[in-house]
Amino acid sequence: MKTLMIKDLHVTHEPDYEAKPGIRPLSPEQLKLIHGGRTVSATVDGRPGGTVNDFDINMAIFEGRISGPYLL
Repeated sequence: MKTLMIKDLHVTHEPDYEAKPGIRPLSPEQLKLIHGGRTVSATVDGRPGGTVNDFDINMAIFEGRISGPYLL
């Protein structure tokens, strides 16, 4: 399992996370500000190939905007 550490986000104290100091969920607005990942080759529906950012694709799958398997 990989861990993403973001050190510049303000840590709030939420009841569900009191047992784990420094850990909290990100809001949808904060998730949209995160960028990163690798450029990977991709083809969609037999069209000519291109490149995509795997982090952006995985976030879109997680948010339910697109369907498919996560890129590893």
